[in-house]
Amino acid sequence: MATRVEAALWSMMGHGARQLKRLFLNPAEDDMYDHNFDYNGPLEEEEDYYRSLAGGDAKGDDGHGDDGGGHGEFGVHITYEDLYAAMIFFTAIYVAGVFASRVLKMPSLVGEIFAGIILGPPLADYIPNPEAFVLLGEIGLILLVLEAGIDIDLSTLSLIGTRGIIIAIIGSIAPIAIALAIAFALGFDTKASIAAGATFGPTSLGIAMNILRQGKIVNTPVGQLIVSAAVIDDMIALIILSQLSALEGDATVAQIVAPIVSALGFLIVGGYIAVFIFPKLINATIMKKVPQEQKGKAEMIIMFALILALMPATYYAKASFLMGVFIAGLAFCRSHDLHHLFVTQFKRLMQWLMRIFFAASIGFQVPIKDFGNGTVIWQGLVFTLALLGKIGTGLLVPNFTQSGRFQGFHLRDVFVTGFSMAAEGEFAFVIAVFAVDSGLITKDLYASVVLAVLISTILPPFALRYTINRYNKKSEDKVQEAIKIEYHRQETLEHLTEDEREKQLRENILNDTTLFLCIQIQCKSAWGILPTILTACQKLGLEIIDNRSWHPRGIDTTMVNEIYASDPNGLHGGESVADRLSIVQHNIFTSLRQNEVSDIWFFVFISSCICLF
Repeated sequence: MATRVEAALWSMMGHGARQLKRLFLNPAEDDMYDHNFDYNGPLEEEEDYYRSLAGGDAKGDDGHGDDGGGHGEFGVHITYEDLYAAMIFFTAIYVAGVFASRVLKMPSLVGEIFAGIILGPPLADYIPNPEAFVLLGEIGLILLVLEAGIDIDLSTLSLIGTRGIIIAIIGSIAPIAIALAIAFALGFDTKASIAAGATFGPTSLGIAMNILRQGKIVNTPVGQLIVSAAVIDDMIALIILSQLSALEGDATVAQIVAPIVSALGFLIVGGYIAVFIFPKLINATIMKKVPQEQKGKAEMIIMFALILALMPATYYAKASFLMGVFIAGLAFCRSHDLHHLFVTQFKRLMQWLMRIFFAASIGFQVPIKDFGNGTVIWQGLVFTLALLGKIGTGLLVPNFTQSGRFQGFHLRDVFVTGFSMAAEGEFAFVIAVFAVDSGLITKDLYASVVLAVLISTILPPFALRYTINRYNKKSEDKVQEAIKIEYHRQETLEHLTEDEREKQLRENILNDTTLFLCIQIQCKSAWGILPTILTACQKLGLEIIDNRSWHPRGIDTTMVNEIYASDPNGLHGGESVADRLSIVQHNIFTSLRQNEVSDIWFFVFISSCICLF
């Protein structure tokens, strides 16, 4: 007896999408297929015509049949109707994403998910061969994880130091614990509660990065902190995904321990080999023989070979196969040639595959009809409380400013970090789908969890954008106020002679006039160096106005850190500007405690006097 899946495979290979549609839309016809299906030939009751991709008949009097040497029964054929439906689906995905991002100011993935919900199996069931689109979406997920490994910036992770790791760990554990407690309180069993809780652990770096870039915060200390924490969150999510597989069926102690040991082993040992050993090995054996202009392509081939080796290795070792993909990308995180080639070759493709991922892999599996169930709705709203664990990580952000703790711009950093970490996305949906497919959670619980995750992709980004815009407006207002003061001062100076202006400038300096400093520090990247520099500035009493850093990719790189600060301490007791800058320079050099500091430059503004040191 042929199963429906077997019949579907035969239909796709030789009978076109029309027979496939009959198989899936008419389950009651199984008996007919039992009698008529023949593995060595077509169905007895096949249709007379099969549409080829070009739109012609597969057989008939027009010469395209077997006698005419055309397609006939051989090959894979699709109907015009299915092709047109697929084009409508692609158009709807794109338009919905643009509408969500441009008009509704939401992440584009929200519109893409709803396009999949409306046109896919949950509602209209208009999309032909939905499994094919889900497959494409899963390939997009693999490329996304691969890109995450390639994009790992080891310098950024080291610049932030321990604080980024702490925020990432707490940002994963706290929401999982809250969701776990909620699930237990709602009466779900242990496996379902663990699976539901795990959904709230990941953070969507893509959503947060998009808004942080718009707000010009990415290369600030708090921006670097968020990026580091979100990257580590992705690693934790891969470990969680590996662990959930152990909960299927009657789990034993060995089944529970094996996945987490395997995942940690691959991440720690495999990650170390990928970063510190593998690049040296291929450079010494393979890459030295490759011309410089071909190195990117050679590394790309090696990377995909590594993927093909690590995916089954991690899968059969009970870790997530995505862990293998991540490590393969991590092995080339220091390669500029491969990074450039990957972006040019795969970026556009990845954008479309991820649109399909959200629309098909996620949207097709959102039980939208269950959202009309009152129980699903109120439980989903209760599960959103788990986001408090993410938002609470903002309280761990160090004070990079002279403002009091949880005041002024430190309060901004707290909110920006909390809302960035609360924006869930790709991995949250992946874990939820895995949990329901594995039978760990019921469809109703899955619907509630998905509703909560959808809310997390909508509300936190709104709050993040509002916070950034509000504090940027405050900064602009301060600048405008300073411009007005300076304009008024210039008007006053116009009525003074040159000697009177010089006299007033000297009096302002002696009367503790505020110095405005632009400090540029060039030094070797080191663990936790950004918090160290900012701590030194705080001890000097400098009020940080803005702070940004730049560095190339890789390990042991050179960093340039630029700080705009005001020095309200001014000059005292005949102290000169050079004396004050000497103190600042000495304290920064001492705090860094490294011989690799190339230089420190100062650009100083004192009332109407500008100096470069």
